[in-house]
Amino acid sequence: MNNTTSGSPAPYVIDVDEAIDASRSSPLLLAIVALCALVALLDGFDTLAITYAAPVIARAWQLPREAFGPIFAAHYAGAAAGAALFGLMADRVGRRPAILWATATIAVFALLTPLAGGFSSLFVLRALTGVGLGGALSNVIAMVSEFAPRRWRATMVSVMYAAFPLGGVLGGPLSTYLLASHGWEAVFIAGGIAPMLLLVLLCAALPESVRFLVARGADPKAIARTLQRLNPELNVAHAERFVLAEHVAKDAGTLRRIFGGEHLRTSVLLGAASFLNQLVIVYIITWLPTLLVAGGFGLGDAILVSSTFSLGGIVGSLVLARVVDRVQSWWPLTAAFLLAAAAIATVGLAPANRLMLFTVVGLAGGFIVGAQVNLSAYCATVYPTDVRSTGLGVIIGLGRGGAICGALMGTAFVAAGLSLQLQYVLSGFASLGIALLLHTARRTGAAPASPELGTKRSDVVATLAVQGTPASRSLGE
Repeated sequence: MNNTTSGSPAPYVIDVDEAIDASRSSPLLLAIVALCALVALLDGFDTLAITYAAPVIARAWQLPREAFGPIFAAHYAGAAAGAALFGLMADRVGRRPAILWATATIAVFALLTPLAGGFSSLFVLRALTGVGLGGALSNVIAMVSEFAPRRWRATMVSVMYAAFPLGGVLGGPLSTYLLASHGWEAVFIAGGIAPMLLLVLLCAALPESVRFLVARGADPKAIARTLQRLNPELNVAHAERFVLAEHVAKDAGTLRRIFGGEHLRTSVLLGAASFLNQLVIVYIITWLPTLLVAGGFGLGDAILVSSTFSLGGIVGSLVLARVVDRVQSWWPLTAAFLLAAAAIATVGLAPANRLMLFTVVGLAGGFIVGAQVNLSAYCATVYPTDVRSTGLGVIIGLGRGGAICGALMGTAFVAAGLSLQLQYVLSGFASLGIALLLHTARRTGAAPASPELGTKRSDVVATLAVQGTPASRSLGE
């Protein structure tokens, strides 16, 4: 197809969205998912490290259990700030540098944690470690969602994100060994060395998001190289222009776009859902070991039960993601939160029966952690490329605000003398609220990139993208 308006042939225009959606599994895509999964894995380990070490530190420093509420909260406050700050950084300079700097931040402050000599220094170091943890997680979600084809997007994000609870599963036995053999300091040394080694690998192998490169008007040759590796069937030899189907706005501030116009109501509802969800999850994973130890469990058994929650989250996230991708709708998330409410409410009734305790904790993790993973995948479809990392960072940052409350809620429950049964019944009601918020958010119709609400474009554009055929000049304008 030629455009003769100016007497010259139309440029070769490649629609990057359609080219990515038409791609199959490639070594580059698998490598990106694997690298981002390793970041999430270490994020999960470092997040739970303080909860595993808390009973030992409390004995060593002669601190009461409730003293760790502010320390747990400091970690999540740092993560909230990190998600927002590194999200803004990623939308300005790229996903890759944001992930690298966030990973380095985790490594440095985790390695400094064993130098803490008391409550105050541990509080500050956990907050600073949290800055890196929050920034890394939001940006690896954005990175994978921007490289994944739509038909596999929820699954790939969930496979990557499932490494976060896997970090808790693997960290449980490892922390038990390190605590018994080398003391609590060894847990944080391991949590600092691992991201330092991963940083070397990320520098060598992690590419920049191709959608970000297009949105920022990067060198077409750099875009072509990455896109060719992602989709080897694509003919980019003569491509002159790469375009995104979405409109890249340049006349409004990033935060104004996230909390304004078509995105306002959805951002508020998803932010509230993320807040409540993190409140419940963090309350469970942060306080379950401490509460079980106080109830007569050995430390090893308490950590093992907590690891079951994370293991259930891994299985639940993968199963739920395949359901979402298969039905091309996000309604299974609402159902998962409803089922989570029942499972969580049952946890407080189970401690007298070990088998029942393991079962309901695993189910609770499967439903609510699985739903959280897929909620993040859903949020990644709401915002366009040029503000996606910031949007995700804001939603995840609001979730971290809930995490702060979840950590402090345990302190309040312990101080109030509430029974274990009542604590978990209240948490179950919170999960019902999340289901309602998500259901309302899905009905706003303000998520144009989601599978069920996606804008359908001409199949001709997809054909042009894959074949590299000269396209009409209007495609690039």
